[in-house]
Amino acid sequence: MINQKYIITIDGPAASGKGSLAKIVSSDLNLYYMETGIYYRIFAKTILDEGFKEEQILKIDKYLNKDHFKFNIRNKENIYNDEVSKLASILAKKEIVRNIITNRQQMILENYPSKFEGILLEGRDCGTVIAPNANVKIFLTADINVRANRRFKQVNYKNNVTYENILIDLVERDKRDESRKISPLKKAEDAILLDNTHNSLEETINIVKNIIFSKLPNLKN
Repeated sequence: MINQKYIITIDGPAASGKGSLAKIVSSDLNLYYMETGIYYRIFAKTILDEGFKEEQILKIDKYLNKDHFKFNIRNKENIYNDEVSKLASILAKKEIVRNIITNRQQMILENYPSKFEGILLEGRDCGTVIAPNANVKIFLTADINVRANRRFKQVNYKNNVTYENILIDLVERDKRDESRKISPLKKAEDAILLDNTHNSLEETINIVKNIIFSKLPNLKN
């Protein structure tokens, strides 16, 4: 049975707070939560588990065209190590990989469990590519220095991690996300821009809920 419930998207750059925001809002409003970026890590982990060699990964297109394997979205263990992160970044630039993952995500849009009132997608291209017909679209952003400071507070337990290194990494990541040819990071024309530079997570949650309720009043109940 095809699900015809509400679709909400939250896009934005790295460390804008969209992940924490999306998890809380989806839980509070009984929405199915889809972290779209994690699919590229799972895809990379599957390729590594399949035993692909470096030269095969560089030519992965021909293997995928032959439907060489199907990746398992439940394969979420050890997907945040450096090896998986590096490969996920490489694969995300390939059009065939993005098409495979986008198709899988769009299938979930129509088939997530019926107990939920709708679905909330969080990532970089949710409102522009994965769910362009979403009922509510939000583009969350913040000043780059504020984002770097937030990320630093999250990872400051790690050795040799400095605020300066995080800032440089975010600047480079923004540039890559915004300039890539396939599914670049950008605000959808009909998305609501929310700059949370001066807002706490709790304040941002309340703002987003009010935006959603103004568009979808039934969710308030």
